[in-house]
Amino acid sequence: MMGEALYLTGFGLFLAKKKDIFIIRMGDKKEKIPARKVEKIVFLGPAKAISTDAIQLAIKFKIPIFFAYSNGYPYAMIFPTVAVGTVRTRRLQYEAYTNSIGAKLVIGFIRGKLMNQYTLLKLYWKSRKRIDRQTANKIREYAEEIRKLASTLNTLSSEKIDENFRKKVLQIEARAAEAYYWPAFSLLLPKGFIFVKRDKPGAKDPVNALLNLGYSLLFMEVAREIIYAGLDPYAGFLHSDRPGRESLILDAMEEFRQWSVDRLVLRFLTTRKLCPEDIVGSDGKLTKNAVRMFCEEFEKVMETETLNMSGKKRTLRRHIAYQVNLIKRHLLQIEEYSPCIFAW
Repeated sequence: MMGEALYLTGFGLFLAKKKDIFIIRMGDKKEKIPARKVEKIVFLGPAKAISTDAIQLAIKFKIPIFFAYSNGYPYAMIFPTVAVGTVRTRRLQYEAYTNSIGAKLVIGFIRGKLMNQYTLLKLYWKSRKRIDRQTANKIREYAEEIRKLASTLNTLSSEKIDENFRKKVLQIEARAAEAYYWPAFSLLLPKGFIFVKRDKPGAKDPVNALLNLGYSLLFMEVAREIIYAGLDPYAGFLHSDRPGRESLILDAMEEFRQWSVDRLVLRFLTTRKLCPEDIVGSDGKLTKNAVRMFCEEFEKVMETETLNMSGKKRTLRRHIAYQVNLIKRHLLQIEEYSPCIFAW
């Protein structure tokens, strides 16, 4: 059982510690939480502070600390200076970019992404076919087109990750997303919510804003596993190198976006019975209440046991940890990487 996540959103909040207990102070209010019960600490938004003693306590218990903007996008992370792993693993990680080991990872990441788009849409097709057969049939049609695109990945191979190879893979990914997945996703939204296309930085519509928040929370989950595994978060394979870009984290996220975030956004909008104004305020930003509720739901999702096509039932958090370890084993040539594809 994992500990709880501390999402610190209050204006003027201060995190301190006493012995092995975190103390959250905000005005005259004070809350105490034993460090052994904390899994991660996330500061959301400005005007908050943390003591160096509290940082040391977090490091002692291997609790990552994330600092994020109000929309959830992290801009800083604190981890122990000593991570698990060896220099050999990182050297092999860098070398893999220039050989077929890295190219196979790229195929694995995109196959996982496309197949989980397919399985998620099939799940919704199954649940919708009795109440709205026309929409359900359209969703099934889109799902099958994505599955066909995923099968074309079998024809791709490369001895290294060059521009030609990456271009072919990204064209398949883009086709699946733009022509089939997001159009199907839009059909599943409750009335009152409109989704035209993905809008990443600074999105002001409720659907994109929640997707971006969810992906930021997923980023933190994957970052923790990547760093504690001793891998270089900046040395990716699918996502190109760019200063300050955590490419490997973005790579490893791809196959988990659908079942951990996209599904959550659809469920959140359907079950919470919120109107667009409840989610994005007049300032174009997510409301504090929407952020609080969504973060709570995200943590529940991470602790939900989910079955994959290999017959393994784990929490989503443990599936992520397993896949990151599999990346490491692939680089060490112990076991070939295979994506985590969830059962529908």
